[in-house]
Amino acid sequence: MRTCAEDNNILPLNFFADLFARGLTTFLDSRYQNFKYQFWDSRKYFKPTYDFDDTAIVIQGPLVYENNYTAETFKLYRSIYPNAPIILSTWKNEATDAFRKECKNNAVVLLENEMPDPPGAWHINCQLKSSFLGVKYVQENTSAKFVLKTRADQRIIQNDFLLYFKNLVVTFPPFGNKLQGRILTFDHCKWIPFHLSDLISFGYLSDILKLYSADYSLGSNVLDYCRKREGHFWKVINLVTRYASRYKLDENLLTENRRRKKFNSIMSRWVSPEIYIMKTFHEKYIAPIDKTKLLETAFKFIHDYILIIGNRPGMLDWPKYENQRYNSGDYYAIDEVNVSFSRWLDMYRNFKIDWV
Repeated sequence: MRTCAEDNNILPLNFFADLFARGLTTFLDSRYQNFKYQFWDSRKYFKPTYDFDDTAIVIQGPLVYENNYTAETFKLYRSIYPNAPIILSTWKNEATDAFRKECKNNAVVLLENEMPDPPGAWHINCQLKSSFLGVKYVQENTSAKFVLKTRADQRIIQNDFLLYFKNLVVTFPPFGNKLQGRILTFDHCKWIPFHLSDLISFGYLSDILKLYSADYSLGSNVLDYCRKREGHFWKVINLVTRYASRYKLDENLLTENRRRKKFNSIMSRWVSPEIYIMKTFHEKYIAPIDKTKLLETAFKFIHDYILIIGNRPGMLDWPKYENQRYNSGDYYAIDEVNVSFSRWLDMYRNFKIDWV
């Protein structure tokens, strides 16, 4: 008796299953693209609310007016968290009168700051200033114990995100006494020491304030040099990650002192805004960094004081990368490139820092 797969004239059943799955995925994706911009305005959808007056949200950066993006973002946050302090820290001449009115109507504190001069490579000084002043306002004017720092060009669309972040930070205390708790972030490029994501930062108020208290980067320095070399640098990183699993790069780097020294020598020359913020924070509040032990120190820092959750589908919207895999969460599933929550959890439970 012939089966469907054996008969060339009969399509196998899994063909139809695959066709249905592809059609359903396309349909849902198109529905999602419309849904994510409209669902918080429609009374047809249920929006749960949470009583979070001990946790503040700081939105920083230049405002996005296309699709009324920034305003619709804080409206969504306010509908979910009616009592949470929300601070929008941006620059002078960014807000219109209509925007200021929307802030007032939604109980959002609008900070219109002077732009730093110079803004720094990759606008690092702008990020530091707007983040610090926003968190500083929370410290001086609210009773919040926790704070989420996010960006004006992004939107967290998971309904219970503050509940999720807070429970994680409380559940996983740090392995040290230098901070009040762990700092939660999205991801970490594991082959770039201290390159932790700056998309969001969540933690105890005192810790997040320390995180953004780095001195401004002034004039031409290593950050400007690295910015000009960024394309070349990422080509090297992509080459390394492509062959990481084939040549057991994890095992070689973490067990062979000679390889680590060579790797550290190369990576110590690279600085990005993420690295600058994290390394400055580590040296100021955790311990000085020995360049010859850069990788080891970065792994121990993650193990002791960082909580990596990864970006999951349906958590973060970022129109800047609308047509890339970022918004689907697939980008963070590439194990050779980024540390996911499951990999961080394995590090938290089983990783032995006995080679630092």
